[in-house]
Amino acid sequence: MTTQSLGLTFRYSHTIGRGQNAGPGFRHPVAMARGKEDRMYVLSRSQEYRVDGKRVTMCTVGEDFIGEFGTSGPLIGDNAGQSASSGDAPFTWPTAIALDKEGNVYVADEWLNLISMFTKDGEPIGKWGTVGHGDGEMDRPSGLAFDGEDNLYLVDSGNNRIQKFTKDGRFLATWGREGRGDGEFNLPWGIDIDRDGDVYVADWRNDRIQKFNGNGQFVMKIGASGTGDGEFNRPTGVAVDKDGIIYVTDWGNDRLQVFDRGGRFITKLIGDATISKWGAMKLDANPDMWNEREVAHGLEREKPLLKPIAVEIDDQGRIFVVETVRSRIQVYRKLSPSFLGRFDNARL
Repeated sequence: MTTQSLGLTFRYSHTIGRGQNAGPGFRHPVAMARGKEDRMYVLSRSQEYRVDGKRVTMCTVGEDFIGEFGTSGPLIGDNAGQSASSGDAPFTWPTAIALDKEGNVYVADEWLNLISMFTKDGEPIGKWGTVGHGDGEMDRPSGLAFDGEDNLYLVDSGNNRIQKFTKDGRFLATWGREGRGDGEFNLPWGIDIDRDGDVYVADWRNDRIQKFNGNGQFVMKIGASGTGDGEFNRPTGVAVDKDGIIYVTDWGNDRLQVFDRGGRFITKLIGDATISKWGAMKLDANPDMWNEREVAHGLEREKPLLKPIAVEIDDQGRIFVVETVRSRIQVYRKLSPSFLGRFDNARL
């Protein structure tokens, strides 16, 4: 499906993923990060009783499986991380993932109150974090984002604040407190930093996005509680593209909302999912399942977004919307008028 609004065009591309506790698939993904050479890192939270599903899946945008790491169950791939036998399984309630300039992978865990670090291939290289309420301590960390100087901004959700660290965990700054006023938070979750160094925070329970400069000074806010255009019901993720367009996963309203750099509503995407390559592989291995789908009613219900939790943007204008309930990622493209003509002519 193609959505056009105010001179911008958004076109559905494809779906990535299937429900899987190991190997090619995800199990309740909560975040993703884009690496180099079309590589993706998708963080799965799994269920309480399935420790083997908690992991980072490495794959490409074209859905080629590379490997996984961080699992406390069976290891897949040549560069898988720690296993349960090591006595140091890294994840319990993972929440967020981010990459530094060198491509190292950082994962936040809100149960352990830790940031775990891995190489780009999943080898563990360290961890840091202390539970508490003082400077540099954390309570249920969620969103992670690096700025242009490779400093790490962390959403300290339980403490209702943002903290800034060096990438090895040295405390630099903090701002925010509990409340509904400008610069205050109520269980914030997602975060992103634009090319100017401005910081965007999904203020979850306050149903809004707040924007700050890199020093934590309040700039503006977007949204209010509700179901109308530009309103939110528990926003979870936020991302800003190279043109300053703002994308928000409106979790409770089952949609992705798009805003201009001034916070004005542009459009919304509600989902256009098709069967992923991995999903088709699973169906091909069970031909009767294809037959069951042919006679099933209501398959249109598979298309819409259901509780989207995170959004990621790359420099090619691709928009990745993570759906935790359906263990998949829907991919869209933002097309400029000139590119749209080439796109249509090529019939891609």
